[in-house]
Amino acid sequence: MKHAKVQNADYFKTYLSLLMDHRELTLQEAIDYMLASYFVHNLELYGVKPREQFELAIQQLST
Repeated sequence: MKHAKVQNADYFKTYLSLLMDHRELTLQEAIDYMLASYFVHNLELYGVKPREQFELAIQQLST
């Protein structure tokens, strides 16, 4: 499995921030990119915990 270790919200925040900075994306564009590339268009692909951590990261970046 490509992402065997469950990533935490800090990992996702860092990843999203890097996407926004280096690719000059908005938060929504970075989210869409991660949904396509990391989650392969299936937010439940790696289970509940990664989805929750991803959503927490989005919430934290949105404030």
